[in-house]
Amino acid sequence: MPGSMGEPLDEVDFHPIGRRIAVGQKRILKNPLVSTDWVGPAIEFFLSILPRTPTGNWEHLHIAAYQLACQALEALGHAIVVDGGAIPVSMPILPAVLPRWDDIATAVVWAASQSRLLRYRKLWETGSAKGPTGRRRPNIRPGYGCPPAFLAGKAFSAFQALGLILDCRWTPAAETILWRDSPYEAGMNFAKDHRFIEALDAALTSLSEDVAAKIKDIATMPTIEAAELGEFAERYASRHTTKDEALSFLQECSRRLLSELFAKRWRLRDGWLSADECKRTLFLQLDPLAIAMRGEFAARYLPEFPFLHGPNV
Repeated sequence: MPGSMGEPLDEVDFHPIGRRIAVGQKRILKNPLVSTDWVGPAIEFFLSILPRTPTGNWEHLHIAAYQLACQALEALGHAIVVDGGAIPVSMPILPAVLPRWDDIATAVVWAASQSRLLRYRKLWETGSAKGPTGRRRPNIRPGYGCPPAFLAGKAFSAFQALGLILDCRWTPAAETILWRDSPYEAGMNFAKDHRFIEALDAALTSLSEDVAAKIKDIATMPTIEAAELGEFAERYASRHTTKDEALSFLQECSRRLLSELFAKRWRLRDGWLSADECKRTLFLQLDPLAIAMRGEFAARYLPEFPFLHGPNV
């Protein structure tokens, strides 16, 4: 009906999933859930989507989303990560200290997207219930910077338990989780968001001595080791490697190491993490948020090392 609330939903081909929308009630999740109600649904979701070997083990196929799911199952006491995947624990027991909610939520989003259970849509996309390419209509409404999406029923319980969706729409808590998936359909330019900028300022002003020392080692490593690498390559690889080639290779390694440091030791809501706090994290090697923060941080903290700046991994 023109002019009604349904009109903007029709514009993005909204397709309800059969749950009643509460009208007139303010049920907004501004912060992540403090309960642990998400644990069971998250575990069940990971168990259902990971590829399995004939022996019953899980394999990640060297796919980042499945590698992260294996990590998550281990952190939740249900698996042991091994080369190529994970093996089930015969008597799973939840750890006394659970992994971070935001990391588990990101792992669920990555795994759902990889398994094609979560498909983002552009705001201006229209079409029938099932378009010519076989794509399903969105059943999750846009909101809080998150795009419309189709979410398969297999993933719905985990997303809802984690507080990412409510009444068929994204919650405020979902926005920064989706930053770590960075769907192009949403056009998420989160580096301009005030929360990202505030987190950048905090990262620059709250460096601990051990983190500062690691950053210095990473930044200076290429210059120190370039000559030795060139000699090594010439001696053992039977090829002449110039110092510039060695330096370029080491600068790429340095950039990746700094991104990994942010992926391990930094989070948007909490800034730099202590060694104990790091024990609760999952390692998201290709986290777009950590990579973006690394580039912006390096541009201001390490202006003399331009190879560490920018969005490259």
